[in-house]
Amino acid sequence: MILRAALVLLISALPALADTVVIRNDGGGNINDYLARRAKLARSDAVRIEGKCLSACAIFTTLPNACVAPDAAIGFHGTLPKSGIFAIDLWLDMRMGQYFRGEVRRKYETEWRHLGGSNQFHVITGRQLKRLDPQIRLCPPAKKRGG
Repeated sequence: MILRAALVLLISALPALADTVVIRNDGGGNINDYLARRAKLARSDAVRIEGKCLSACAIFTTLPNACVAPDAAIGFHGTLPKSGIFAIDLWLDMRMGQYFRGEVRRKYETEWRHLGGSNQFHVITGRQLKRLDPQIRLCPPAKKRGG
């Protein structure tokens, strides 16, 4: 009887543990792949962003179900590689930029998207991101595992 009750409690707790998607140390990638991933993450119960979240990963920070760790490193730059054709490069950058809000969007459009090279980022913390976009939700401290 006790074993059965413990098993029921364990099984009922599993969905709560599995429903938070943790994004940690994500270096970014192809914007089209990240747009598809963003759509999937939007259907998750919760998304927690920790560590580095660079380039295309930054579009996850504005998901309504996402929180950003206060000490996360969020890195911005424009889409790469640049084609050299202004209209195409602007369109690609704005595909990413459309997911930013307020002062983050303004800075992305006027400054950050112009950074060149795959290793050039404007990096800010989760706390700094929240100051630039008050709608960003900061994550509570992560629960320690094992006690």
